[in-house]
Amino acid sequence: MLARGKQFHREVQAAYVAGLLGVKADKAIEQTILHPSGSRGRADVLLLVTSHPERTHFVVEIKSTDWNGRTEANRRQLILRHLRQLHGYLDVLLENIGDDVDAVCAAMLYPHRPAEPAVEQLEAIALPQGIMVVFYDDMDWKPDRP
Repeated sequence: MLARGKQFHREVQAAYVAGLLGVKADKAIEQTILHPSGSRGRADVLLLVTSHPERTHFVVEIKSTDWNGRTEANRRQLILRHLRQLHGYLDVLLENIGDDVDAVCAAMLYPHRPAEPAVEQLEAIALPQGIMVVFYDDMDWKPDRP
């Protein structure tokens, strides 16, 4: 399971960074975020998108979670844990608003779109926090899989 998750991470990182934006991978993938406490986080994808006049940090946390077959309570507990991790990065990135960047945009990315009730639940939890929930299978920038 862990190996499959890491493979999914690499596939998404390569497809997103190289395929969509043409950015060199070492400038966006597995970027370290230093927390005020001195601990370090690692954003799966962290881009500084500069399009004058707005500079936007775009952070994506990639999870290989399969939402199908999970109870509503389990989905809620798991997405809240994922969001806490992402908020740890956002807390640091938002401190730079007005200095290094003008905006921060965040997304959780999962491999497959689950059944609609699960999508509605995930979005109802994440969107009010300003975090998008996206599914890799819905993306048009992914490479063709064998």
